[in-house]
Amino acid sequence: MKPIITAELEIIPLGTGNTSMSPYISAAVKAIEKSGVKYQLTPMGTVMEVSSIDEALDVVKAAHEALINRGVKRVVTHITIDDRRDSPKRMEERIESVRSKL
Repeated sequence: MKPIITAELEIIPLGTGNTSMSPYISAAVKAIEKSGVKYQLTPMGTVMEVSSIDEALDVVKAAHEALINRGVKRVVTHITIDDRRDSPKRMEERIESVRSKL
């Protein structure tokens, strides 16, 4: 059974002189897209599916560095990793599991 690890990423650029974060978040999302992992952008972060912790951390690093490369002097990155090995589920399956109980 191939692992499906779900990771949620929230990146906050600080000290940009602007309250809009979308120019910086779009740079992070482009880095995630370039990695080729499956992801879903949400209003408060980005959720992705990876096959290993190393892959998750590599993608997070690329997204984080994308903001640094845009000139952001301080970046706060939050990561949540759900590594369930007994019953790997895709993002859609997790959502459907909750919806089926509503």
